[in-house]
Amino acid sequence: MKSSRATLVMACLALGACTGQVVQPGEDPGFDGPTTEGVDSPDRHSVGAAEHDDTRRVRRVTADQLFLSLRAATGQEWAGYEEYANALGRPDLAEVTDEGRTVSVTFDKLAGDAARATCRAAIVADREAQSEGTILRRATLEDRDLRPLADNLRYLFLRFLSVEITSDDDPRLTPWLSLLMAPPVEGEMTDTDMEYRWQAVCIGLATHPDFLNY
Repeated sequence: MKSSRATLVMACLALGACTGQVVQPGEDPGFDGPTTEGVDSPDRHSVGAAEHDDTRRVRRVTADQLFLSLRAATGQEWAGYEEYANALGRPDLAEVTDEGRTVSVTFDKLAGDAARATCRAAIVADREAQSEGTILRRATLEDRDLRPLADNLRYLFLRFLSVEITSDDDPRLTPWLSLLMAPPVEGEMTDTDMEYRWQAVCIGLATHPDFLNY
């Protein structure tokens, strides 16, 4: 009996040491759970939805920016720009004064059309040019080996996306190299096949989210 009572006293003293309060045997320690004091203090900030100002939001390029970016990247001007500029969001300043920046099916379709037109023209110009090309700067249509293909891809990443890749085995190049080096369905790879493949690479980079957004 004395042993049991001594054990109970020791337990109560230990509880008192933890709570700062000595509890007598048989008394309720009166612990009500964690305190909420200070939760509504003005020095504390509640957790809410993050609000970013316009300068920190990802936005698509404007109609003029798309036109100028394609001209800078491919060296070619999109002939359909004036016809479709308003559909891309350029204000007419008569009825519409705000620049359209909504990502829509219309924008995706027209941006793709512009990329296909300018990339096709750029590859043709490179094929017929006597000096170094715009898209085919470090490779030719005759190249089939990894080294020149990867070298030209690294150049295009920098030209279109401002991304510098220093290694030919960088994983970011893998899908593009797979496209360029995949064996043809039948027969041998021709220069015409490579022309279409480089056009596809150019179009892919010109419609990449990092090219169309900032």
